[in-house]
Amino acid sequence: MSSFNVYEFFNKIFSMNVKIRLDAGQPDIKVDERIIEEAVKSLRSGETGYTKTSGLDELREKIAEVEGVEKENIIVGNGSKSLIASQISRAERIGIISPHWQAYESTALEFGKEVRIFKTSLRNGWEPEIEELNVDLLILNYPNNPTGRILPREKLREILEIAEDEGVKVLADEIYSDITFKPFTPARELYDNVVTIKGFSKLFSMTGFRLGYAVAQREDIKAMQKFLEVTTTCVPVFIQRAGVKALEIREEIKKKVVDIYRERVNLALRTLDKSLFDFKKPEGAFYLFVKTGGDGLEFAEKLLEKGVSVFPGIAFGDYREFIRISLVSSELEDGLKRINELGAELNG
Repeated sequence: MSSFNVYEFFNKIFSMNVKIRLDAGQPDIKVDERIIEEAVKSLRSGETGYTKTSGLDELREKIAEVEGVEKENIIVGNGSKSLIASQISRAERIGIISPHWQAYESTALEFGKEVRIFKTSLRNGWEPEIEELNVDLLILNYPNNPTGRILPREKLREILEIAEDEGVKVLADEIYSDITFKPFTPARELYDNVVTIKGFSKLFSMTGFRLGYAVAQREDIKAMQKFLEVTTTCVPVFIQRAGVKALEIREEIKKKVVDIYRERVNLALRTLDKSLFDFKKPEGAFYLFVKTGGDGLEFAEKLLEKGVSVFPGIAFGDYREFIRISLVSSELEDGLKRINELGAELNG
């Protein structure tokens, strides 16, 4: 595992008072006022106590309607991390396709699990070449953070067939599945032994609400409930009420948000100097994973001096030449131009 500490880097960004933040997966689009009003209404009505660990029936029913399953196949959690952790805790050997969100690996190691990394490359379009898994749990994250890659349906099927042959459970982290620019195939469409993790942080910008959910077979839901009972107990009712409202206006918000990120992707494609940087056009989420031609950490640190923050590629695995750019700022164009300037200076 990389020794790079994301939170130490955050502290450095804050200490330097960086103005153009292109580092975190923190959407800059404001939470819809109707969602906030629903949370406030719930608080004012006195909904401030404990509730069922599995989640409010109203929210689970709404999620089930969106996902096309029964309410019993849904559980609500305090963000997606707790639900992901519940699955990692039950396995012995965890398979992770890289580049990857660091929390998968750090959670597995915290639980004392063995980790197997399947590394992919820009040259191969970030597609994994897997012949055998030899793990208990395989984590899939598509659309991918940090590359924005969506696996073609046949490549996904190929991986899931290997999982089926080896009896491997699949954890599909599909938190970005509502922010896509091409057709997306959910893993559970092709394989039964899948626990799908989603949440409200990215599409609805509800990062601080810490609201996520899982779609799974009933025995998996029961096991996840036991984990949550001994850890987080339940998600506050007023937050769940906000989640119900979010899903009621989901299609309206989805259209607006996807259009915004599509425009930002196109802006980045027009603006970034392709003679200095190499990257693949993202197909979903709101990131660019960019090869700098030099040390990505050095690039990210020097960029802070220009008032722009990004994450170095080593935050996502063994990708020292890369940086991740989050398309989450209204000052994106200015930030990209400063990235070009630094690239030209370092390659001058």
